[in-house]
Amino acid sequence: MPATKYLKGECQHCHGHIEFPAEAAGMTTDCPHCGKPTELLLVAPPQEPLLPRRTIIWTVIAIFILGIGIGGVFFSLHLIQKKVAEKKALAAAATAQPTNTTKPPATPTTTTNPPLIQLEDPLAKAGFRVSNIKFEKTPGSSLTYAVGTLTNNTNRQRFGVKVELDLLDATGQKIGAATDYQQVLEPLGKWQFKALCVDSKAKSAKLAAVKEDQ
Repeated sequence: MPATKYLKGECQHCHGHIEFPAEAAGMTTDCPHCGKPTELLLVAPPQEPLLPRRTIIWTVIAIFILGIGIGGVFFSLHLIQKKVAEKKALAAAATAQPTNTTKPPATPTTTTNPPLIQLEDPLAKAGFRVSNIKFEKTPGSSLTYAVGTLTNNTNRQRFGVKVELDLLDATGQKIGAATDYQQVLEPLGKWQFKALCVDSKAKSAKLAAVKEDQ
């Protein structure tokens, strides 16, 4: 099955972000944010500042990490010097006392089972939680959307969040894909995504991946 190419646009009324298949370009649909009819067109890319805020943040973090690394190096050198001095003191004490050749009795060892490692949900590890996904049909239109809620469980903003869904037929087989895009997801915020489904045979949808700009 050829991969479906998706384009990004915005509502002509509320300027909400809309992601749609390339073959749907030029069509008119109801905005998933304000419900008003809007034409599916490409949105002009925003002008980026000369020095993005994220670049400044990452630069500060890198300097902070570098400072911690330098401090760790000096601390390690101090520990090494301390251990060398202790070894020299023990060697000097050993040469001053007679050597005891009697071996101590062997201590029985007990074998314990290693702890079980529980695998963590990749979505939860990334700091997201998603609700059940259901289908909604726009009244007076043939367009169908896969709707759900994505929650940001972290205390930081998430940029360029993209939800990727697998569309399934009545037998549970994958027959296509759908996506939606949110430019910014606030800390501990919730986003109700609405992914446009162009395959009429789709009966259900499941989450495939959640991606974000790095």
